[in-house]
Amino acid sequence: MAKIVRHEFLGNWIVFWLLCIFFFLIPFAFLYWMNYSIRIEEDMDDPERFVAAYRAGQLTNKSIDE
Repeated sequence: MAKIVRHEFLGNWIVFWLLCIFFFLIPFAFLYWMNYSIRIEEDMDDPERFVAAYRAGQLTNKSIDE
């Protein structure tokens, strides 16, 4: 069974962008982004079909459950 791997940032975007504004705080922004990001792995029967539907904007809760 193939896997779909995605990354999601759960931190505060305002704090992240405030850290990015100042040049000397960019390393802290990177650390903040790395610490508040998670990796999600999902097993799927047909990942190519899922990616094609995602890119076409055809994903709904009904199509995911099928």
